[in-house]
Amino acid sequence: MRFSVADSRLAATAADLVVIPVFQAGDAPDFAAALAALARCGGVAAGVRSGGRRARKATPAPADVLAGSGFTAKAEALLPVARGDGGWALLVGMGPADKVGLETVRRAAGRSAARAADMKIARLQIALPAPGVLPFDDTALARCWAEGAELALSPVGALKSGKAARQPATPARVTLVGAGNRHAALRLGLTEASAFSAGCLLARELVNLPPNLLTPAALARHARAMSRREGLTCRVLGPARLRQLRMGGLLGVGQGSPNPPQLIEIHWRLPRRGRKPLPKVTLVGKGITFDAGGISLKPAAGMELMKSDMGGAAAVLGAALIAARLRLPLDLTVIVPTAENMPDGRAVRPSDIVTMASGQTVEILNTDAEGRLILADALWYAARGKPDHIIDAATLTGACVVALGNHFAGLMGNSAELMDTLSQAGGETFERVWQLPVIQEHRDEMVGSLSDLKNLGDGRDGGALTAAAFLSHFVADETPWAHLDIAGVAWAAKPTATCPRGATGFGARLIARALQILVD
Repeated sequence: MRFSVADSRLAATAADLVVIPVFQAGDAPDFAAALAALARCGGVAAGVRSGGRRARKATPAPADVLAGSGFTAKAEALLPVARGDGGWALLVGMGPADKVGLETVRRAAGRSAARAADMKIARLQIALPAPGVLPFDDTALARCWAEGAELALSPVGALKSGKAARQPATPARVTLVGAGNRHAALRLGLTEASAFSAGCLLARELVNLPPNLLTPAALARHARAMSRREGLTCRVLGPARLRQLRMGGLLGVGQGSPNPPQLIEIHWRLPRRGRKPLPKVTLVGKGITFDAGGISLKPAAGMELMKSDMGGAAAVLGAALIAARLRLPLDLTVIVPTAENMPDGRAVRPSDIVTMASGQTVEILNTDAEGRLILADALWYAARGKPDHIIDAATLTGACVVALGNHFAGLMGNSAELMDTLSQAGGETFERVWQLPVIQEHRDEMVGSLSDLKNLGDGRDGGALTAAAFLSHFVADETPWAHLDIAGVAWAAKPTATCPRGATGFGARLIARALQILVD
């Protein structure tokens, strides 16, 4: 979709569909703004469209048509209306104006875009609410509307053959209609939305790929290609270099697969301006391209979803794309350890002890607790650059899903300030997080008797917390660090207003917004 901004006087210019947000006054819809917008488009032509055909009977007064439609203006409700100029209008419910949040806008935009695609609309206009109606500025309004529309029409089914592979036709041109003095703010919002949507869609694309097409080497190729397109630098460390670095965690997890592990390293850095140093941030993303559990084999039920175990890697790669497109003034490094966790005669065994890049030894009590092993090596590698902040993202534990379900990511770390930044970013992007504790008792529980550490806690209780505690042993206390456990939010079992069934791309927008806050 190509987005633009037009003056309100141009609302009657050619558009196949005009989307008109409608708010509630009490429990009833307030149609005043909708009627004014419809009047600029020739009014109501032939009644309310309830199916694919326009009613032929004489049209009553527009106010009577809308009042008798049964449309409540509840959030995400839709009402197609035939316009007097031969086109269509789509009324979209927003609920009470004072309760509209950023996600309300995204979902309304997503529902509208999906209906426009079903109607095969080529030219779409959005009649924006008047200034001051909503409790946020025009930049946020435009950003969220464009994000919602783009994310709702996320491509799926690219690997289908023949006619089944055809995607719904998305509107080619989308125009946000608002007064001229709003244009600068609206255009800024569209610019931000373009970057945020692209990062999230990249993450979704990678997670949706099947593991036979997204091996560790293939993930590295995707990272290289993205880096070339977006102006980042990328290098990939193969097994020989990993052995030199003594990354026993990453090498151990990957040794049961014919597809060898890799370490992807990406950099984004704007030229220094003035004397103020650029914030130095390192992102780390878990990149297990398929997790069979290793020798501690997972049950068959649901194992097909283990292609999503590189959701953390997808999130940080998407965040890097967003940072580059927004030209954020920071020194950014992205580290992605990537491997397959497979069972064969060479795979690590329960009770094996491996030596990590940090020099610490770890007893592997369960080979399905592999994500923390590859992240530990990557966190040590990240710390070598002495960053101001480290953020890691990983589909790490089923325990986090048990604790928080499928609507929140777990957030842990050693820096209240950094975690507060991520919490704020999660609220604004609706990639919500919930802070969980990591205390000394959790750290002590991960200390081994035959080795420095062990990769599993003493029982099932608090599994997400002990996993984070294990990682904390590889991050210096003085380095602000936050850990995102996104196991419950990386995959959508059912479609939503802004996401088809499949990969959600969770984390890309969240982390990128946190980066924006850090550099403000």
